Amino acid sequence: METSTWEEAQKNELAVWQHTVSDVADVLAEIAETATLVQFGTLHGLAASATVVELGIGPLGIGWSALTSTTRAVGVDPLARLAISTGDDNVDRFVTDLQARTVFLQADATTRLPLDEASFDLVVCDNVVDHTQSPRAILAEGRRLVRSDGRLLFSVNVFSAIGLMKWRHLTRRLHPRDPNVLCHPHSFVEGALRGLLSGAGWQILVTDAPGGSMRRAAGHSYRVRAIARPI
Repeated sequence: METSTWEEAQKNELAVWQHTVSDVADVLAEIAETATLVQFGTLHGLAASATVVELGIGPLGIGWSALTSTTRAVGVDPLARLAISTGDDNVDRFVTDLQARTVFLQADATTRLPLDEASFDLVVCDNVVDHTQSPRAILAEGRRLVRSDGRLLFSVNVFSAIGLMKWRHLTRRLHPRDPNVLCHPHSFVEGALRGLLSGAGWQILVTDAPGGSMRRAAGHSYRVRAIARPI
């Protein structure tokens, strides 16, 4: 990806997050989305007490480790963590307490991070690879950081083949300055995920595609969650 494209994507990401941290409904929606991922992971046997690194945790800084009991938790994002400022004191205190459960590291996880190899039980990459500069690089860095018996908890929005054509040839062309377009430099179909993950050293163990046939046929994106092991 060209540097200018990535810088523009990050500028728009920051603007979206600055709005999010000032809006109660948006903040609670982010936490609810994280809770859904935690539910998926725990249902499939991920340990609550693991050492965790979350790649692309976002400037809110709330992920798996904010909602589970961990022995060590590091959240990585290229943007700085933002202070919560919704104007609701109860919400702000609640969110600040959740943020404090994760050590925040501002860094680009598509490059080598200042973290030891094979030092984490769980790598979380939640709704990241379609936003990042290099999807394979960030997954490969997660592979470097995970222990041999560790796991990757992964999610991304994907399209059907029809939906991807619509996104690339209509939405992007007709609305090139839309923040949603600018913040998503990459797009995927569900069938490409195994190749993406295996190319970075991961094998999918279980996956969940809740979009449904009607949603796929309509061309909308839908969220896929997966758990993978290092290979």
